[in-house]
Parts: sequence; structure tokens; C-alpha cells
Amino acid sequence: PNPADRRRVLIVADTSAAARVAAVYEPFYRRLSVLFADYTPDEIGVLADWFTRATALMRTSLEEIRREPSP
Repeated sequence: PNPADRRRVLIVADTSAAARVAAVYEPFYRRLSVLFADYTPDEIGVLADWFTRATALMRTSLEEIRREPSP
């Protein structure tokens, strides 16, 4: 429990679990760094824009799907 606010709970990452997660994903992140090195800053900007806008579209689509009545 949060000592300052009983409505909240403090969550702390277990350091050994965080280390295991890092060990699993580190090779992927290393490969991503190599991939990004092939792009110019302007190209990375375009990619970031595309992913940001595509994410917004997906959220809109998910909201529409959730509002549809179940069959």
C-alpha cells in the first residue's frame, strides 16, 4: 500500500525480473539500432510519423469495434 494515499498501491519492479526481461529483449534492441542506422534522421522522422498516425487510426478502429453491438 502507498503510505501517503491508501487508495493507491506502489508497484516496484523486481530487479532480477527486470534483468531477465532486458536479457530477452536486448538482442532485438541491438538489431533495431543497426536497422535505424541505415536511415537518415529525416527518414526516421517519416517512420515515426507513420507509426504515430497508424496507432491513432488503430485506436479509433478499436473504439468503433467495441461500440458495435455483439451478434
